Amino acid sequence: MFHLGSFGLWEPDEARYAEIAREMLQSGNLLVPHLNYVAYVEKPPLLYWLTTISFRIFGVSEFAARLPTALSAIAGILATYFFTLRAFGRRHALLAAAILATTPLYALMAQVLTTDMTLTALVTIATFALYLHWLEGGRWCWVAYVAMGLAVMTKGPVGAAIPILSMLIWLAMKRELRGAVAKFRAVGGIAVMILIAAPWFVAMTIREPGFADFYFVGEHLRRVFDTDYSHAEAFYFYLPVLAIGLLPWSLLVPFLTWRIAARNPARSFCIVAASVTVVAFSCASAKLIPYILPAVPPIAVLFADGLVSLAWPSSDSRAALRVPDSRILIESGPMLALLGVGVIVAAAEAAQFRTPYVMAARPALYAIGAILMAGGAATTLMFATRRKAAGLGAIVVTLAFALIAGGWVRLEAEAMRSYASLSRAIATQAPDATIICYHRYVQSLPFYNQRRVILVGGRTELDFGARLDPDARSWFLDNDEHMLRRWEQPGPVVVVLDAGDLARLKESFGEFDVIAIEGKKRAILRRERISSEGGRGS
Repeated sequence: MFHLGSFGLWEPDEARYAEIAREMLQSGNLLVPHLNYVAYVEKPPLLYWLTTISFRIFGVSEFAARLPTALSAIAGILATYFFTLRAFGRRHALLAAAILATTPLYALMAQVLTTDMTLTALVTIATFALYLHWLEGGRWCWVAYVAMGLAVMTKGPVGAAIPILSMLIWLAMKRELRGAVAKFRAVGGIAVMILIAAPWFVAMTIREPGFADFYFVGEHLRRVFDTDYSHAEAFYFYLPVLAIGLLPWSLLVPFLTWRIAARNPARSFCIVAASVTVVAFSCASAKLIPYILPAVPPIAVLFADGLVSLAWPSSDSRAALRVPDSRILIESGPMLALLGVGVIVAAAEAAQFRTPYVMAARPALYAIGAILMAGGAATTLMFATRRKAAGLGAIVVTLAFALIAGGWVRLEAEAMRSYASLSRAIATQAPDATIICYHRYVQSLPFYNQRRVILVGGRTELDFGARLDPDARSWFLDNDEHMLRRWEQPGPVVVVLDAGDLARLKESFGEFDVIAIEGKKRAILRRERISSEGGRGS
């Protein structure tokens, strides 16, 4: 929750999803998501509904926009804790939840408004509930089916595919596939998922011409099979993402020795669940860092299992026959300290990095480095005096403070990732102006100005909705001539464009005032003309 509403919505995802929810709240149309007042059907609506409810309760703001994502992250942590408690025990559960909460990738995405964290929470609940049904029976399978239905309503079929595929592969490895349909009440479970998810998809197919082809073929099959689809990366893309995103816990992996731990089927299940997610998304052509989030909770459980097995070996473990291997415990402190030194060196050499983000984050990086070094010293002291629980607690507290310090980076980086300041300036200085966005659609403009924006040039993600919009010719302009014609019409007009385009078109615009500058973007307001009768013209 730290700084959850203190920085502007980042482009493009946060501003896009927040605007969709704002338009739902304004129009009352909860069936068809709209972006810039045209149909936007790339994702199912569950996240939009949750954000709309948040806006309704707390008002339209950055905090309310990000709150459903933050609550989803907390739900994922609680689900991980509860699963680990039932499958391993309380000590494992506390550490698994703490590891998940202090994993930088998970903590970062907990404050970013995208569908990925909500999907991760629901997939985590479904995956772990399926295992608990295998372990304990009862009604756990119904929890899983409801979670999968909601996951499908968050990001499509992948929300059900990951948990089901994980369980099927694990059962096949254990040679327990026979009878699985009856054991897991699959027929009734599929019916539950259909009842949750199918009505929206059917209604959209009937109401919006071309939806089925656009969504199921364009948004799913192309992402998997089309190598020319956007966000294409190498097959191994997610391996370094996980190695870096799980720091510093990932540094401990080479020292963990699960083979000496007591046998537990939950361990192999978590390996399968994490592997299914990594392999599935690695095979897909389209790759983005947040896609891999569903793999993080089972990995956190595995990390916790490895650490607890070393620190407190069970009576049926081979490690119990000798002094516990505390190598990893002792070395974790110096690792933290060395990581802190590396962060400080990176801050000192910030000017050498090609990306401007490192320079913007420089003060926070110094603070993070100092926290890691101090925490590393405290951790080393705890483990050297054989206070294992205190040592693990010191790691968690150190990472928590480091992540809090890292929250300041978002404030410094706002100008590079958000057009909130520019959009607010337009809302203040030209509250009634027609807004024209030149070529690149700035997602923040309709959210902060609470009205529709005219787009010049490529329609990109708005193309599907624009083709169905009867007023598209008024809101989607094809070229500079059409834009300049609209610029000359009566009433205040603001154009948002890149500095280079402004220099090229400056003479064509005539007299104007620059009312906002942010990054490469400029917002210009047409200067009012003096009428021939001496009054001010429009």
